[in-house]
Amino acid sequence: MALSAEKDNRIAVPLFKGRVAPVLDTCSQLLVMDPEMRCLTVECASLNDRVKLLQNLGIRVIVCGAVSEYLYNLLEEKKIRLISGISGDVEEVLQAYRDGRLHHPCFRMPGFSK
Repeated sequence: MALSAEKDNRIAVPLFKGRVAPVLDTCSQLLVMDPEMRCLTVECASLNDRVKLLQNLGIRVIVCGAVSEYLYNLLEEKKIRLISGISGDVEEVLQAYRDGRLHHPCFRMPGFSK
């Protein structure tokens, strides 16, 4: 499956200091593209609340670093597409997503394979 941008998808990327946050489960900021870019503070304590927030925002795709199996299953259940194992500067990652280049090794977290 190509990792390229799809029309009408609201995309979210967890942030940490301008980069893709290493763990989705505990991120405190979320970059949302819809189609403008906006940064939101995530104050949800539980993973179930995080998923509800993502649903309420209309998120269809999340590009992230690591994610727990529990959160992965919750997102899958809600039909939110997860592209995990990604690292790098958020602007470069978003451009690679749009261009269908997220499969390049330079965007992979250490220890993650294709």
